[in-house]
Amino acid sequence: MQLSQVESLAQVKMVSRELVLQKLPKLPKKKWFDPYGDDHEEARANLPPNIAQDDWNYLVNLWSDKDWKDMCEKNKISRSQNLIIHITGSKSFQQRKEEEKEKTGEELGRVQLFEVTHVRANGQAINEHTQEALMAFKNFTTQVAKGSLQMSEDEMFVEVFGPEHHGRVRGYGDGVTPTELWGSSSSSIRDLQRQLKESEEKRKENDADLQRQLKESEEKRKESDAHLKILEAQVNRVESLLALVMKKLSPPELAQSESST
Repeated sequence: MQLSQVESLAQVKMVSRELVLQKLPKLPKKKWFDPYGDDHEEARANLPPNIAQDDWNYLVNLWSDKDWKDMCEKNKISRSQNLIIHITGSKSFQQRKEEEKEKTGEELGRVQLFEVTHVRANGQAINEHTQEALMAFKNFTTQVAKGSLQMSEDEMFVEVFGPEHHGRVRGYGDGVTPTELWGSSSSSIRDLQRQLKESEEKRKENDADLQRQLKESEEKRKESDAHLKILEAQVNRVESLLALVMKKLSPPELAQSESST
């Protein structure tokens, strides 16, 4: 769709504003639009260089639109409340991820991507809140590497930042949804059901092995008890025989003395 064919704001809202803006030169709004205040016609007449009139009309309509202003104000407030600051500038997280993959030949994990997009060249984050998050991730990954903690990278993010917001995934930048990473909720449920079934089967196998081991231990204990009884009987028999032999080998007087005693 050509910009000249966009006849109303309603039609503009039917297409992606971001896609349209990407085709236009980046203009400083503060220089070419803001000085005219609410006089949009005067701003429209002040055509910047290297831009067609239809494109400039589109931008003036866009910047003067109430919905657009409300959205910009909301985004401004959100940015001011965002305490975790990245260092990628205009690059998306996915661009940085691909760049690192080209360098190392390996796919970055979620925690590694967070470090790449939030750590400056000096090894520090931009602010204290981001640095605290980085230190928490390092603490978790160290414990996992030592084997003292079992935790996935997704669980680490929930531990550091809390539950994910609907429709987005922290650490991957804008546009990445849970469905893209982990599939639809139905497939996730199926995966969880499969894992639960496998865990249950594994538990049953372990229980069966334990019962078998207990049974074998009980049988061995019974065998040991029977063998011990046999040994005790043999010892008693030997002691009786020794007593009989000693009696026969004793002198008659000793035998009489013992008998009289």
